[in-house]
Amino acid sequence: MIVIPGSVARAAKPLVERVSDETTTGQLTVNGDTPWVVMAEDFANPAIQEAIRDAERDWYKVFGYPPVIFRDDTRRAWTGPVIVFGSSENTKALFASEVPAGKEQFRVTTGVVKHNRAVTSVGSDTRGTIYAIYTFCEEVLGVDPMYVFTDNQPKKRSEISLSADFDVVSKEPTFEYRGWFINDEELHDGMHRDPLGGNVISMEWMDKILETLLRCKGNMIAPESAPYPDATVYELCKRRDVVITFHHILPVGLNMMDWPKGVPFSFVDHKEILIDAWTKSAKVLADKKVAWTIGFRGESDGAFWNSDPAAPKDDAGRAAVIAEAMQVQTDIIRKIDPDATIIAALWNEQGRFYNDGLLKVPDGVCKMFADDGRGFMRDKGDGSDLDPGDGLYYHVMMMMNTQNRTTEGVPPARIYSELKRYVEKGATKYAIINVSGIRPAAMSVEAITDFLWDADPALGNSSNKAMKEYLNDWYEKEFGPELASDLTALRLQYYDIPYMREQMPNRGRWRGARGEHLIQYLTQEMLKKYGKAIQNGEDLRTIRGFENQFQQATEPLAETAEFFPSLWEQTKALESKIPPDRKDYYQAHFTYQVAVHMYSCRMLWKVNDAFEQYSKNRDPLAFAEEMELALEELEKLLEEAHKAEYGNWDTMFMHVRLMDMWRTRLLLKSTIAKIQGEPYTDEYRGFMRGSFWGSAQDYMERSEGVFPYFYQHSGRGLEVLENRKSIPVVTKEQR
Repeated sequence: MIVIPGSVARAAKPLVERVSDETTTGQLTVNGDTPWVVMAEDFANPAIQEAIRDAERDWYKVFGYPPVIFRDDTRRAWTGPVIVFGSSENTKALFASEVPAGKEQFRVTTGVVKHNRAVTSVGSDTRGTIYAIYTFCEEVLGVDPMYVFTDNQPKKRSEISLSADFDVVSKEPTFEYRGWFINDEELHDGMHRDPLGGNVISMEWMDKILETLLRCKGNMIAPESAPYPDATVYELCKRRDVVITFHHILPVGLNMMDWPKGVPFSFVDHKEILIDAWTKSAKVLADKKVAWTIGFRGESDGAFWNSDPAAPKDDAGRAAVIAEAMQVQTDIIRKIDPDATIIAALWNEQGRFYNDGLLKVPDGVCKMFADDGRGFMRDKGDGSDLDPGDGLYYHVMMMMNTQNRTTEGVPPARIYSELKRYVEKGATKYAIINVSGIRPAAMSVEAITDFLWDADPALGNSSNKAMKEYLNDWYEKEFGPELASDLTALRLQYYDIPYMREQMPNRGRWRGARGEHLIQYLTQEMLKKYGKAIQNGEDLRTIRGFENQFQQATEPLAETAEFFPSLWEQTKALESKIPPDRKDYYQAHFTYQVAVHMYSCRMLWKVNDAFEQYSKNRDPLAFAEEMELALEELEKLLEEAHKAEYGNWDTMFMHVRLMDMWRTRLLLKSTIAKIQGEPYTDEYRGFMRGSFWGSAQDYMERSEGVFPYFYQHSGRGLEVLENRKSIPVVTKEQR
């Protein structure tokens, strides 16, 4: 049995009818036979129905029995307690829930429904009702909202007792739109690819992502990097009542990653093609709940002037083209929905132009400021450019060559300190978080999503103190209260890895706040650029750029040799204390994450030492012997990675292409083989040669002319495709 005390979130007076004083002094106890009351009208709502079905599975995990469910009312034959799920509108005939007014509000409390003591989980609207159901699962059944990604299953119970004053009451969320961007989706598509190719990620797995998002009280998603406007995933989002939003390369939802061959891309000479495509994209998405993104970049997520020969050559002219495109997009959206939420994606050059005063954002549009991929926002830093109703785009994982791909990399303290000014300035309309593969950074994904829902706990203290408190709570949930303090201290020690600090010990090319990918990337760069020169016995000092590249490769290693032994010792010491059912997750969340940093650094140390020695003695065979030692360090890393591949994650690291350990291994092996005159296979792996865009490109190429809405209904673009004739590009001289 577990006894759950009353929540700290209490109302001043009871919000449901209470039983007599005699019974309210006791506890309310439920077990696997406690029936549910579910309102038929709520169950007919697909989004609420999905949450109820998830709750049924949670109940089964805890008690071992499927729940008995009454429709719409209690039963005279049953005099024991009941559990009620529903909206305030559909439960008002049974009791007065008095859920707080407003969107997404809910209440989970104890009281009486007719002649039965009850636990009532009620929401103000569809999403509030969903949150009420999942809050019951978390607060009463003990279900981890992130269980899909933390493998943390609830404890088996025979019964659960709640104190008579148990009461969880929502309040207005800090951010209105709170979403995840499933970007660089290599882990998802690698293990859960859509077998029919209609999306990159299978709908079964995407449904688990949406479930997790809702359990964490998120309400918005950009489900893939480059879906087409009529992708099936958008129908799934609609069914789950999750708002759709878009990557900055999908203005008005149009997939600009896959511009058709032969169709001009220009908002200077061929505006009508883009306007027609944006219009058709908006129309096909009009029946969904959408937070629209506007902006103008070029093909494959580059600056538009790289795709358009007619583009202006100066920043002011380029900013004027982007501003005009944004205004046109806004007008298209407003014709469909005059009250639509529209977001100007100030990513990269668009943010720079805005900060320089060159780019005008359309009236009534939310400005979305972005971070730099390391968790530092690119606004002016003092809040002077933030207005009420603005928003943000933030990364907890990033595709960059230097960031975290398989580990936690952004400490919650950085999240809190960077986003504090947004809350203070009321720039809380919209927040989209790049969560990438989710699993490697599950803690920081949950931390920032919690912040978006309720920033008060984090902002009530200093950022570092708030981080410690959050980590302690999170590790208590994941590993138990006995180890929470030690695990918090270990994670704080991990965040102090020298190149992960906000400032590196040696500040040069990389400065600080970098991830494990940087070490793999630098190893690969040294071998790719100079391996052949060593094979040929060349003098590296005569090769232009070598000294600079070598300096960049040594810079992140400062203080690492002294740092890692203690961190590794502490990690292994705690390993023996972890409960048996959580040892696998400890391996994934702690042991592997320390190992990937430590062994990668030891590998790069040996690679750099080999280059340094070769520069002195010009001995390729001695260099190859040193590479063998570097390879041994990488193999130790892979051994720790394999230990973290279990159950649902049994091939996880096979699919990591943005931090490609396998490419590093093949480069080491081929370098050694070439010098020693031995056979080798290749320096790449897989049919797609390790390309992280492999699956997305395959998805887009196979669908051309069949699946994408753009190709079927886009005016002159369609004309070009049907006639197989290109529209002539107007040259500068002809204009």
